[in-house]
Amino acid sequence: MNSMGIILKAVIIIVGVFLLGDAVFSLAKRRMTESFCLMWGLVSVLTIIGGCIIRPSRLSALISPVSFVIILIIFFLLVYIALFFSRAISELMRKNTELAIRLTLLTQEKDEIREELEKIRKSEENISESVEDDNKNG
Repeated sequence: MNSMGIILKAVIIIVGVFLLGDAVFSLAKRRMTESFCLMWGLVSVLTIIGGCIIRPSRLSALISPVSFVIILIIFFLLVYIALFFSRAISELMRKNTELAIRLTLLTQEKDEIREELEKIRKSEENISESVEDDNKNG
């Protein structure tokens, strides 16, 4: 196996380990939701296994070292973009859930205030009726 093949295997395995560590860290720090962390964990394990299994024996015959570096840079950018979007979507999902909870609490509080207002109105009506009755009788 040539040096580019060894470098490719090492890069794939290192990226897989990095993704696994990032998935666990993101789950611990609540940066991503559990479903995204599970997906990234699965992708990272598959990446590590793929890096161990592949045998790029004729890689240097197919692409030049400059093309190899460009492909690696593009690969890293795509992984970074995917992680960025996963985190952004997770944050939006968390905020959406929080807003739904707040809306539910506000609705419940509004209903309680409305019930209390109705009780006050009824008691005022009863008081005004009793005052009118006293005025008529007195």
